[in-house]
Parts: sequence; C-alpha cells; structure tokens
Amino acid sequence: MVTTEYNELGAVHIAGKVIAVIAAGAALAVPGVAFLATTFTEKFGKAAGGRGIDVKTDKTDVELTVRLVARHGYRIPDVAIKVQQSVKEAVESLTECAVTAVHITVQDILYEDGAAAERAGAADE
Repeated sequence: MVTTEYNELGAVHIAGKVIAVIAAGAALAVPGVAFLATTFTEKFGKAAGGRGIDVKTDKTDVELTVRLVARHGYRIPDVAIKVQQSVKEAVESLTECAVTAVHITVQDILYEDGAAAERAGAADE
C-alpha cells in the first residue's frame, strides 16, 4: 500500500511500511505500552519494522490498526487513547496524510516480572 501525492514537480509515494514504522515509534513512546504485539505471520515472516501495525491507505487517507501489549498498572483505556493521539499526530505531521482512524487492540498485559498474562494462562480472548 502506498499513498501518493502529485505536485508540479512530480509524484511523492510513501510506502505503507514507512507509515507503519512511524506509527510503531509513536505507539512505543507512550507510557504503559510494553511492546507491539505480532501476528503469527509477522512473527515467522520476513516483515521488518512496523510489526504490530496494519495500514490501509486510500490516496492520502490512512487508517491504522495498532496491536499492543500493555504494562500492568496502567489504565488501559487511557493508554489506548494516548496511543491513538500520538500515532495520529506523528503520521500526519511526518507524511501530511490524513489519518481517518487509529484502532487499538490490546492483546495482552505484561506484568513486572516480565510474564505476559497469555503465557501465564490467565488471558481470555
């Protein structure tokens, strides 16, 4: 997926992977985010930076889905809202694309001892 903008000098193409990397950096900078969650395909595939981020583009409009693991002790809705705001601001300011939505999926919680609820058998999907 590529966003494209045309001007008097030609075309500017921004790959979806670039948008995903920008979004990942912004999400990871939010307190309460332990790391970005990956899908089976991402875990065993050759995907590089931007894991945990899905990007859909339509010309210069961008819709993102961020899959994350939250740190225990942080209020999850507050973390999710801050991630939405941070990702939207970063992508719009660095690409000049309009972010139409930032969907958040919290897939797990990381406890202080490093154990994630899913691995401890405590998570229900």
